[in-house]
Amino acid sequence: MIDLLLGGSPCQGFSKTVTNNLNFEHEGSRLFFEYAKALKKLKPKYFLLENVPMKKWCQDTISEYVGVEPITINSNLVSAQDRERLYWTNIKGIEQPKDKNIFLADILQPAEEVDAKYWYNVPFDYHGDDAKVCATLHINGHDILKRVNNPAFKSATLTACRGGNLQKKVFQNGRCRKLTPIEYERLQTLPDGYTEGISDSQRYNVLGNGWTVDVIAHILSFIPETYLHTVVSLFDGISCGQVALERAGKVYNQYYASEIDKYAIAVTQKNYPHTMQLGDVTKIDWEVFKDRVNMIQKVS
Repeated sequence: MIDLLLGGSPCQGFSKTVTNNLNFEHEGSRLFFEYAKALKKLKPKYFLLENVPMKKWCQDTISEYVGVEPITINSNLVSAQDRERLYWTNIKGIEQPKDKNIFLADILQPAEEVDAKYWYNVPFDYHGDDAKVCATLHINGHDILKRVNNPAFKSATLTACRGGNLQKKVFQNGRCRKLTPIEYERLQTLPDGYTEGISDSQRYNVLGNGWTVDVIAHILSFIPETYLHTVVSLFDGISCGQVALERAGKVYNQYYASEIDKYAIAVTQKNYPHTMQLGDVTKIDWEVFKDRVNMIQKVS
């Protein structure tokens, strides 16, 4: 038996901030159907699926496939990041997390510890101490890239990005700078240094694609059992699911991960070397996999 099936299928086609209107036709977002296939074949005791707020008809389509309506939780309750997400699960009794009242100022590294490469030496307009976007950089590009956040507020939602000026920015000690990878980790409630070992640009990217661990841990804490023999995670990324399971006080024997990004896999294997990587989700034969798991469970 599969005790838990996790998954956060790619969201780009669903996101309301993306104007391509591809929805399920987007090459990433249609991978949801791979999750639906695994759910049908594996029949796990518990499942959890995460995705972004989306058009109602898309949400209803997913709900029809998985058999439950989603719960909406914003990461800002447990972190310094605004990150509203939908969670479809058959775990019963889930309540909203308590608000921890965490803001950017609470997760910033001291200015003297921040490397010079993260600071901007360009002119900027300052908009006042009470403004959420308290400064605007004089740099080329879209308005979003020029925004500098007030540390007294929450960060905007982290997104996948690989460099340039795409990272979120903060005003600190009268100057403007990019958030560091460690601060990105803190916004996702991951341990400091969790993504060390790959380049900064790839750290930002895999963290933007990840989960806010403390939200997932909160949801998983409502599973009544402590011991879960077999966990399967699709679109596993950097295995935020394993961190969340540990924080929720769950013990598991085997964790199977389906992921294709080599940098995300490197982060997972550094932190959880016993993770069993399944590769491309579109190439997994779930009947063969289920037989294999059943055989392992019989001898363990």
